[in-house]
Amino acid sequence: MPASLRTCSPLFWSPDLGIDYGAPALSLRELLPQVGQGISAFFEPQDRLMVGETLQLIWHPPVSDINGWSEQPSELAHSHLLRARVSGAQQSPAQPMHDLHRGRQRFALQVLAYTPLLAALKAQPLDQQAWSLPGIGRPQGACLSWDEAHGCGRADVGGLTCLSAANGNEGMMEMILEIIGDQVSGLLSVHLGPGGNTYEFGRRVLAGAELIAIRRALEHARPLQDTQDAYLVD
Repeated sequence: MPASLRTCSPLFWSPDLGIDYGAPALSLRELLPQVGQGISAFFEPQDRLMVGETLQLIWHPPVSDINGWSEQPSELAHSHLLRARVSGAQQSPAQPMHDLHRGRQRFALQVLAYTPLLAALKAQPLDQQAWSLPGIGRPQGACLSWDEAHGCGRADVGGLTCLSAANGNEGMMEMILEIIGDQVSGLLSVHLGPGGNTYEFGRRVLAGAELIAIRRALEHARPLQDTQDAYLVD
Protein backbone atom coordinates (compact mmCIF):
# COMPACT_ATOMS: atom_id res chain seq x y z
CA MET A 1 0.00 0.00 0.00
CA PRO A 2 1.48 3.38 -0.97
CA ALA A 3 2.54 5.09 2.25
CA SER A 4 2.31 8.53 0.66
CA LEU A 5 -1.41 8.29 -0.10
CA ARG A 6 -3.92 9.82 2.26
CA THR A 7 -6.44 7.31 3.62
CA CYS A 8 -10.17 7.96 4.02
CA SER A 9 -13.07 5.68 4.82
CA PRO A 10 -16.09 7.26 3.11
CA LEU A 11 -19.65 5.99 3.01
CA PHE A 12 -20.31 4.08 -0.21
CA TRP A 13 -23.86 3.01 0.69
CA SER A 14 -26.56 4.89 -1.19
CA PRO A 15 -30.18 4.04 -2.08
CA ASP A 16 -29.80 5.34 -5.65
CA LEU A 17 -27.29 2.70 -6.82
CA GLY A 18 -29.90 0.16 -7.90
CA ILE A 19 -28.82 -2.33 -5.22
CA ASP A 20 -31.52 -4.22 -3.33
CA TYR A 21 -29.95 -3.97 0.12
CA GLY A 22 -32.88 -5.86 1.59
CA ALA A 23 -32.23 -8.96 -0.50
CA PRO A 24 -31.35 -12.14 1.45
CA ALA A 25 -28.10 -12.47 -0.52
CA LEU A 26 -25.81 -10.00 -2.28
CA SER A 27 -22.86 -10.85 -4.51
CA LEU A 28 -19.59 -9.49 -3.16
CA ARG A 29 -18.21 -9.56 -6.69
CA GLU A 30 -20.99 -7.28 -7.91
CA LEU A 31 -20.74 -4.93 -4.94
CA LEU A 32 -16.96 -4.48 -5.02
CA PRO A 33 -15.80 -1.60 -7.26
CA GLN A 34 -13.67 -2.76 -10.19
CA VAL A 35 -10.55 -1.22 -11.73
CA GLY A 36 -11.51 1.41 -14.29
CA GLN A 37 -15.01 1.80 -12.89
CA GLY A 38 -16.46 5.20 -12.07
CA ILE A 39 -18.07 5.21 -8.62
CA SER A 40 -19.09 7.72 -5.98
CA ALA A 41 -18.82 7.98 -2.20
CA PHE A 42 -19.81 10.37 0.58
CA PHE A 43 -17.01 12.09 2.50
CA GLU A 44 -16.85 14.08 5.73
CA PRO A 45 -16.16 17.84 5.38
CA GLN A 46 -12.84 17.47 7.20
CA ASP A 47 -11.64 15.08 4.48
CA ARG A 48 -11.11 18.15 2.24
CA LEU A 49 -10.81 16.35 -1.06
CA MET A 50 -9.16 17.94 -4.08
CA VAL A 51 -10.11 17.14 -7.68
CA GLY A 52 -7.37 15.05 -9.28
CA GLU A 53 -6.07 13.78 -5.94
CA THR A 54 -5.35 10.06 -5.60
CA LEU A 55 -6.54 8.52 -2.35
CA GLN A 56 -6.41 5.23 -0.52
CA LEU A 57 -9.93 4.28 0.53
CA ILE A 58 -11.21 1.62 2.90
CA TRP A 59 -14.19 -0.10 1.29
CA HIS A 60 -16.63 -2.00 3.52
CA PRO A 61 -19.53 -4.26 2.51
CA PRO A 62 -22.94 -2.65 3.17
CA VAL A 63 -23.59 -3.55 6.83
CA SER A 64 -20.16 -2.55 8.12
CA ASP A 65 -20.18 0.43 5.73
CA ILE A 66 -23.09 1.79 7.75
CA ASN A 67 -22.41 0.38 11.22
CA GLY A 68 -18.69 -0.38 11.35
CA TRP A 69 -16.75 -3.60 11.82
CA SER A 70 -17.79 -3.79 15.47
CA GLU A 71 -21.38 -4.53 14.36
CA GLN A 72 -20.44 -7.03 11.61
CA PRO A 73 -16.87 -8.17 12.31
CA SER A 74 -16.97 -10.96 9.71
CA GLU A 75 -17.00 -8.26 7.03
CA LEU A 76 -13.44 -7.35 7.92
CA ALA A 77 -12.51 -10.37 5.80
CA HIS A 78 -14.41 -8.88 2.84
CA SER A 79 -13.20 -5.28 3.19
CA HIS A 80 -10.78 -3.90 0.60
CA LEU A 81 -8.32 -1.10 0.06
CA LEU A 82 -9.08 0.93 -3.04
CA ARG A 83 -6.77 3.32 -4.81
CA ALA A 84 -8.94 5.93 -6.50
CA ARG A 85 -8.64 9.31 -8.18
CA VAL A 86 -11.08 12.09 -7.31
CA SER A 87 -12.93 13.04 -10.51
CA GLY A 88 -15.00 15.85 -9.03
CA ALA A 89 -17.69 16.87 -6.57
CA GLN A 90 -21.27 15.89 -7.30
CA GLN A 91 -24.21 18.20 -6.77
CA SER A 92 -25.91 17.48 -3.46
CA PRO A 93 -29.72 17.33 -3.42
CA ALA A 94 -31.64 19.94 -1.46
CA GLN A 95 -32.58 17.22 1.02
CA PRO A 96 -30.24 14.32 1.85
CA MET A 97 -31.36 10.97 0.47
CA HIS A 98 -30.83 9.50 3.94
CA ASP A 99 -29.80 10.80 7.36
CA LEU A 100 -26.50 8.95 6.91
CA HIS A 101 -25.60 11.39 4.13
CA ARG A 102 -26.37 14.54 6.11
CA GLY A 103 -23.35 16.85 6.22
CA ARG A 104 -21.36 14.72 3.78
CA GLN A 105 -20.22 15.69 0.28
CA ARG A 106 -20.53 13.21 -2.57
CA PHE A 107 -17.56 12.85 -4.91
CA ALA A 108 -17.11 10.97 -8.16
CA LEU A 109 -14.12 8.61 -8.16
CA GLN A 110 -12.18 6.54 -10.69
CA VAL A 111 -10.98 3.19 -9.32
CA LEU A 112 -7.30 2.57 -10.09
CA ALA A 113 -6.59 -0.58 -8.03
CA TYR A 114 -7.94 -2.67 -5.18
CA THR A 115 -6.66 -5.35 -2.82
CA PRO A 116 -8.21 -7.31 0.07
CA LEU A 117 -7.59 -5.38 3.28
CA LEU A 118 -6.40 -8.30 5.41
CA ALA A 119 -3.92 -9.44 2.77
CA ALA A 120 -2.53 -5.91 2.50
CA LEU A 121 -2.17 -5.63 6.28
CA LYS A 122 -0.41 -8.98 6.63
CA ALA A 123 2.04 -8.12 3.84
CA GLN A 124 3.31 -4.97 5.54
CA PRO A 125 7.02 -5.01 6.46
CA LEU A 126 8.16 -4.30 9.98
CA ASP A 127 8.45 -0.54 10.57
CA GLN A 128 8.68 0.52 14.20
CA GLN A 129 8.52 4.20 13.18
CA ALA A 130 5.31 3.87 11.16
CA TRP A 131 3.02 5.30 13.85
CA SER A 132 2.47 5.47 17.58
CA LEU A 133 -0.56 5.44 19.83
CA PRO A 134 -1.68 9.02 20.52
CA GLY A 135 -1.35 10.45 23.98
CA ILE A 136 -3.75 12.48 26.07
CA GLY A 137 -2.64 15.31 28.32
CA ARG A 138 -4.09 15.29 31.83
CA PRO A 139 -3.39 17.44 34.93
CA GLN A 140 -2.09 14.34 36.66
CA GLY A 141 0.13 13.49 33.68
CA ALA A 142 -0.07 12.24 30.13
CA CYS A 143 -1.44 8.84 29.19
CA LEU A 144 -2.23 6.93 26.04
CA SER A 145 -5.67 7.14 24.47
CA TRP A 146 -6.03 3.38 24.90
CA ASP A 147 -5.41 3.76 28.65
CA GLU A 148 -8.87 5.38 28.81
CA ALA A 149 -10.60 2.90 26.53
CA HIS A 150 -14.02 1.64 27.58
CA GLY A 151 -16.68 -0.51 25.97
CA CYS A 152 -13.95 -2.64 24.40
CA GLY A 153 -14.82 -5.41 21.96
CA ARG A 154 -12.74 -7.90 20.01
CA ALA A 155 -13.18 -10.34 17.18
CA ASP A 156 -10.74 -12.74 15.55
CA VAL A 157 -11.09 -12.69 11.77
CA GLY A 158 -8.83 -14.22 9.16
CA GLY A 159 -5.94 -14.77 11.56
CA LEU A 160 -6.02 -11.19 12.85
CA THR A 161 -7.75 -9.53 15.80
CA CYS A 162 -10.01 -6.50 15.52
CA LEU A 163 -10.09 -4.49 18.76
CA SER A 164 -12.52 -1.59 19.14
CA ALA A 165 -13.27 0.83 21.97
CA ALA A 166 -14.63 4.23 22.84
CA ASN A 167 -12.57 6.86 24.60
CA GLY A 168 -13.39 9.86 26.77
CA ASN A 169 -13.23 12.34 23.89
CA GLU A 170 -16.43 11.37 22.04
CA GLY A 171 -14.35 9.23 19.74
CA MET A 172 -13.91 5.65 18.69
CA MET A 173 -10.70 3.67 18.30
CA GLU A 174 -9.89 0.51 16.40
CA MET A 175 -6.78 -1.61 16.10
CA ILE A 176 -6.12 -4.49 13.76
CA LEU A 177 -3.61 -6.73 15.51
CA GLU A 178 -1.60 -9.83 14.76
CA ILE A 179 -1.08 -11.88 17.92
CA ILE A 180 1.47 -14.70 17.79
CA GLY A 181 2.31 -16.16 21.18
CA ASP A 182 3.34 -13.30 23.47
CA GLN A 183 4.07 -10.94 20.56
CA VAL A 184 1.42 -8.37 19.67
CA SER A 185 1.88 -6.43 16.42
CA GLY A 186 -0.28 -3.50 15.40
CA LEU A 187 -1.08 -3.39 11.69
CA LEU A 188 -3.68 -0.61 11.52
CA SER A 189 -4.50 2.07 14.08
CA VAL A 190 -7.76 3.99 13.62
CA HIS A 191 -9.03 6.98 15.57
CA LEU A 192 -12.46 8.43 14.78
CA GLY A 193 -13.51 11.69 16.38
CA PRO A 194 -15.25 15.05 15.94
CA GLY A 195 -11.98 16.67 14.88
CA GLY A 196 -11.32 14.16 12.11
CA ASN A 197 -10.42 10.57 11.46
CA THR A 198 -6.96 9.04 11.17
CA TYR A 199 -5.94 5.71 9.64
CA GLU A 200 -2.34 4.72 10.29
CA PHE A 201 -0.85 1.70 8.54
CA GLY A 202 2.36 -0.15 9.28
CA ARG A 203 3.53 -3.26 11.12
CA ARG A 204 4.79 -2.43 14.61
CA VAL A 205 5.64 -4.83 17.42
CA LEU A 206 4.07 -3.25 20.50
CA ALA A 207 6.17 -2.82 23.63
CA GLY A 208 6.25 -0.86 26.86
CA ALA A 209 3.26 1.34 27.68
CA GLU A 210 1.60 0.65 24.33
CA LEU A 211 1.69 -3.10 24.86
CA ILE A 212 0.35 -2.74 28.41
CA ALA A 213 -2.55 -0.56 27.24
CA ILE A 214 -3.53 -2.87 24.38
CA ARG A 215 -3.20 -6.02 26.50
CA ARG A 216 -5.47 -4.47 29.12
CA ALA A 217 -8.05 -3.60 26.47
CA LEU A 218 -7.89 -7.13 25.07
CA GLU A 219 -8.39 -8.65 28.50
CA HIS A 220 -11.50 -6.56 29.18
CA ALA A 221 -12.96 -6.79 25.68
CA ARG A 222 -16.25 -8.54 25.08
CA PRO A 223 -16.56 -10.84 22.05
CA LEU A 224 -17.91 -9.04 18.99
CA GLN A 225 -20.47 -10.92 16.93
CA ASP A 226 -22.32 -10.18 13.72
CA THR A 227 -25.60 -8.39 14.36
CA GLN A 228 -27.10 -9.52 11.04
CA ASP A 229 -27.26 -12.87 9.30
CA ALA A 230 -24.68 -13.64 6.66
CA TYR A 231 -25.81 -12.33 3.28
CA LEU A 232 -22.63 -12.01 1.16
CA VAL A 233 -21.97 -14.62 -1.51
CA ASP A 234 -19.02 -14.88 -3.89
